[in-house]
Amino acid sequence: MSDKVFKNHNELIELLIERGVDISSSEAKRFAKTRLQHEGYYNLINGYKTLFLKNSSKDEYKDGTTIDEIYALFIFDQNLREIFLRYILKVERNIKCLIAYEFPQKYGHDNYLLYNNFDQNKKDSHKNIISLLSDIQHQIAARGSDPSIRHYLDTYGFIPLWVLNNILSFGQISKFYFNMKQPDRQNVSKTFKIMDNELETLLKYLTSIRNCCAHNNRLYCFRSHDVMTDTKYHANLQIPKNKEYECGKRDLFAAVIALKILLPFYIFIPYIYIIF
Repeated sequence: MSDKVFKNHNELIELLIERGVDISSSEAKRFAKTRLQHEGYYNLINGYKTLFLKNSSKDEYKDGTTIDEIYALFIFDQNLREIFLRYILKVERNIKCLIAYEFPQKYGHDNYLLYNNFDQNKKDSHKNIISLLSDIQHQIAARGSDPSIRHYLDTYGFIPLWVLNNILSFGQISKFYFNMKQPDRQNVSKTFKIMDNELETLLKYLTSIRNCCAHNNRLYCFRSHDVMTDTKYHANLQIPKNKEYECGKRDLFAAVIALKILLPFYIFIPYIYIIF
């Protein structure tokens, strides 16, 4: 296997032309060079070339493929990420508020680091609880210079959960929910009129979508190894089923279903709502 060698923008453009991309005019070459300067060859071409290839093993492009078309798909995916991230953040804020209300109400505002306040009956519960508590302590230590965190540590010796929420990620708050005792999980999930195990899987799935969006990874063709739970919407939409539903389980549409369940009606994405 030959080593990858550095190529300047002009050489990369020539490579694309050799592989069948139409960059014949001087205007097209200027546009291609600008896009490579701004987005990078790897992000733009390697990230979005698949739909335009007629021979993927040789990176041969379909006749008539242009940089404009590849860039249009790049922009479409960028806009898609912004839309999903915007609404996932609303779910994240809601879940954090619900947990920060439910947990201190039952166990006290400074007892979220006590092992016994979490569910010890689940599989691998000890490992999961220890991992969660370790993550929280690490976040507190890493943010010790943050004024709001420092204020509570210096004044009260602890950080209330509703303040800690500001430094916990969606993944961490989802792990927090997963490790809560079942009656506590149910008190949160009933807000959405679903069971606690259903909420667990929805949060886990949306966490993977959020991470994809936050790291600017390709989203439009998202596929997950994790399977989202069956919901009433899979049946209501009459999605074909072969062992599992053919869509809405591992793909981006699964995130649409999750948002439909977890977002209040009045803020749900209007142009997605009509499909339900």
